[in-house]
Amino acid sequence: MVTLLKALASGDVAGAKTDLAKLKTDLSAQENSTSSDSLSKDMTSLLKDLTSGDASAATKDLAKVKSDLQAEEASTSSSSSSQTASPLDTLISKMSASLNSGSVQGALQDLASFLVQNGQGSGSLVNTTA
Repeated sequence: MVTLLKALASGDVAGAKTDLAKLKTDLSAQENSTSSDSLSKDMTSLLKDLTSGDASAATKDLAKVKSDLQAEEASTSSSSSSQTASPLDTLISKMSASLNSGSVQGALQDLASFLVQNGQGSGSLVNTTA
């Protein structure tokens, strides 16, 4: 912001344009971090409900995660939209189907398979200590 003001004050049009573009990017990143925060919270709730075996709450959480992802995609997509389902969309569909049939274990299996296929077969995704 300061560099933008300096560029404007000095009459540096090219510099001002560059700084304005950076400012727009920064503001956009801040807006997206809000949806990322919601996504993180909703994903954490989903994982807790899945591990506790609460299919009803997990179904609600999964709907929130799907909504968060759609909001994030809408805020980051350009005017040319892709009709191809992302791997996350496919995962959410599979988990929804499992939860709708009452299978929390199936939803956990869907998630585990997704993580293994996408290179997250190990590591600390969730703090499992009490």
